[in-house]
This record gives sequence, structure tokens and C-alpha cells, in this order.
Amino acid sequence: PACWLWDYLRRSGASGFFLPLSGGADSSATATIVASMCRLVAVEAQQRNDHVIREARRILGLGTEAELTENAADAYIPRDAHEFASRILHTAYMRSENSSRATRERAAQLAKEIGAYHLDLPIDAVVAAVLSVFTLVAGERPRFRVQGGSAVENAALQNIQARIRMVLSYLFAQLLPWARGHGQRTLLVLGSANVDEALRGYLTKYDASSADINPIGGISKHDLRRFLLWAVHELGFETLQQVVEAPPTAELEPITGEYVQTDEADMGMTYAELTVYGRLRKIGRCGPVSMYERL
Repeated sequence: PACWLWDYLRRSGASGFFLPLSGGADSSATATIVASMCRLVAVEAQQRNDHVIREARRILGLGTEAELTENAADAYIPRDAHEFASRILHTAYMRSENSSRATRERAAQLAKEIGAYHLDLPIDAVVAAVLSVFTLVAGERPRFRVQGGSAVENAALQNIQARIRMVLSYLFAQLLPWARGHGQRTLLVLGSANVDEALRGYLTKYDASSADINPIGGISKHDLRRFLLWAVHELGFETLQQVVEAPPTAELEPITGEYVQTDEADMGMTYAELTVYGRLRKIGRCGPVSMYERL
């Protein structure tokens, strides 16, 4: 996956990646794949792989092919994965009033371990503006379930938060390189929607399920957790241990003393059960009837 990301990036004309980093397993796994890519690039650069060095400089907008050849002695060389990640990977924790301190801290810690350029981005003002438009036109203001609202209101209020994050992701992906003084290039937006949630239909259309690339789109939550545990030991990202141990949650509903939103409660099934469905569908090649009979 890391090699594939590098190949896609160098052919795309983009100058890096933008990832909404929530502090959960899915986006953390996507960030870890990019970190693995940066490490592979650094290893090749240390071994004086001129092709990789030239490609890295071209991606970062540090010179033309002719300039790279003429100034090879003093050219930028991405020998340090952490430093290279600060140029390539841009992450943002898009917090709302429903976000927890725990996920916010995990996102910041992981970004720091990887070396990513990280932003703490509040979205409440944008969400409130959108809801104000609806209230002005429709004459009604929706409420969350815990506030006495209906299921339709509750779902709509969750979805608008998720979709706002997608809109902001593309805005920042287009303008961050310019804002950082890196020229006129843009970033590729990375998605982080696993295959289990796609099979279950547990996602918001046009949120994290919409992106330029979704590196984990064919991977189950079970395998993602195994990958994260591998990365704790092999890549040294200790924050991932906390990510694996935390219950998956979308954090789109208000946090109260009596109710804490979790993915498995929302879906009505566990990720372990979803993994079984996924294996029967993909490996067992089962349709609805044969899957039911097998189960």
C-alpha cells in the first residue's frame, strides 16, 4: 500500500496528501500507511537512489529536471522520514462540540509521532451557519435524539457534520500548499472508510467515504486493528495502542453522562460479526441466501 501511494502521488501532479485525522482506527491506519511510505522514501534516499530523490524534489516543487541534474550536490534529499512527512502529509482534527478530548489528543499525538503538518480545525461555526439557513427557510430547527428530536432529525444533524468535514477537506487540500508558501500545487484528499462499514451501509454519503483515494476501502476493521498493532512494534507509533483499545465512535451526537455514541451500538452488530459477513461475501463468494444458510 505504501508503494502504491508513492506511485499514485508522483504521477498525480499533487504535492502531498490531506487527511482528516479523527483519532480513530480508520484514519489512523491511513495516516500510518503514509508514514510507512515516507520511511521507504527515506531509506531509498539514504541509499542514494537518484530516481526517488528527483521524484521527491519534483513533488515538493523544489526544481525542474534540469535544475536537479545541475545542482545535484546541494539538492534537497529526503533522508529523514519524520521531516519528509512534515512536507508531504497534512492532517486536521476537525472537532465539533460533540468531539471528545481523548480523540483530539490521540490525533495530535499520532500526527506528532509521524511528523505530519497538523491542524486543529473547529467546525461548529460552519455547521451552525448551515443549520441557520435551514431554520430560516423551513421554519423548524432540528434536535438530536438525546434532546428530544426524532430519528430523522438525529441522522440529519450527524450527517451535516460529516459532510462539512468533506467540504473543508477539499478547501484545505487546495489552499494549504499556497498558505504554507509551497507554490500553486494542491493535495490529494485521503479517505478512511473501511469495507465493513461499506457493506453495512454505516456511513454518510460524501463524507470520509468520498476522497481522491481511499487506501483502506477494501480492508476490514479486524485487519486494520492487526495492522495498527503491527505498526506499534515495527514503526514505533505508540499512540496506535491507545487507538486500538478505544471503542470506535463517530462522535456525531452530544456526549452526555447517560449516553456515549459507539459504532457497534449504532450498527446493531459488532465489527467481528461484520468481518464474518465480509469473508463470506468476498472469499466464500456468497450471496444473501447462501450467506444466510452458512451462518
